[in-house]
Amino acid sequence: MDIETAIDRRNGEFINNAKAQLADLAPYSTDALEWLMMEHYQFSLANTRFLAAAAEVASGFDTPAVNKELRRNCDEEDGHAPMYKVALKDVGLDVETREEFRSTTRFLDRIGELCLRGEPSAMLGTMFATETAAVFEHEVFRDVTKEVIARRGHGDRAAPLVHYHDMHLSGIEQSHRDELGIFLRGLDPAQPLAPTDGERPSIRPPAALDGAEQAIAAMDAWWSDLFDELRARSVCAAVA
Repeated sequence: MDIETAIDRRNGEFINNAKAQLADLAPYSTDALEWLMMEHYQFSLANTRFLAAAAEVASGFDTPAVNKELRRNCDEEDGHAPMYKVALKDVGLDVETREEFRSTTRFLDRIGELCLRGEPSAMLGTMFATETAAVFEHEVFRDVTKEVIARRGHGDRAAPLVHYHDMHLSGIEQSHRDELGIFLRGLDPAQPLAPTDGERPSIRPPAALDGAEQAIAAMDAWWSDLFDELRARSVCAAVA
């Protein structure tokens, strides 16, 4: 099993568990789902900062290929958070009025730390894991968005919000994930150092795997807290 497959397997466990809890949105209140949408916006807001920091760390590799890929990703994501913010405002969700959810703050701080690690291989594993999870997030938030639109009767003014997720699912996120995966494909997790091969820099597979596992652990913990809060808010709405 190479590094790419090992990370995908671990990520798959986290993703499948999260998807299962969002397969049926009926138990969740509309207000709670809207709260969840605004929490997801926080990652979108921080994403270009993560990508820029990771690209800087990637300059420590002995070829520029990873740096170039992360900069490309950063350029493609530029302007997306403002688009998301406006689309949310169109359906009555003003992110400026959001109250801090400490778990989201801790999660973003943790991902920021992992992106800024001085070890390029560990950073590469982190970014591959988070880009893989981004595909799943846009899938589930497109479903959440459509559910909220139907409940609230938003109609055409919600089209930009649906488009935001469709745009990312049209190939942007998959490309970000796949192009980073190329650098990890075929590498033995037990190999201390994989030497430079063409444009691929020399990579420390154990460090890359560790970076990915730490990122997945952070995502798993965040989503666990999101689900706890989502259920709590839904219960309060049902009682009110």
